[in-house]
Amino acid sequence: MAGFVGAGESVADIGADHAYVPIFLVREGVSPFAILTDIRPGPLGRARTNVEKAAAAGYGGKFELRLGDGLAVLAEGEVDTVIIAGLGGETIISILEADPDKTSSFGKYILQPRTKIELLDKWLDAAGWKATEKASADERGRLCDIIVCSPVGAPKGEKP
Repeated sequence: MAGFVGAGESVADIGADHAYVPIFLVREGVSPFAILTDIRPGPLGRARTNVEKAAAAGYGGKFELRLGDGLAVLAEGEVDTVIIAGLGGETIISILEADPDKTSSFGKYILQPRTKIELLDKWLDAAGWKATEKASADERGRLCDIIVCSPVGAPKGEKP
């Protein structure tokens, strides 16, 4: 998934859990900062632990952790790219539908549904989203689908 984030793009990882992708992006200098969110304290705590390890290695001050539901904890257009990975397709849809104005304020999404990819594909198509790339990746022996897409009316390369 990290390969779909362009140089200089800020990211939000929704449902960050361990925060491996945003930590990699900041460590490698791809992203200037990352916002990590989760709806539950436990997974956000795991993300915090890994961010603290990254900070100890010299990558501090480039991460912000937020407890909350989906995109609700982000300001409109606050980041360039939103990553939603490891959730079911129906959960991803509910996150994207919760606040259409906010959802459309982000220029790029990297989605990696664990289940119901066909349902997510149909929803994206019906909502007029533009899929720019699709890929599959092996994650510990499990094939995962990745969809890179943009909502209708999303900003094109504009920085917030």
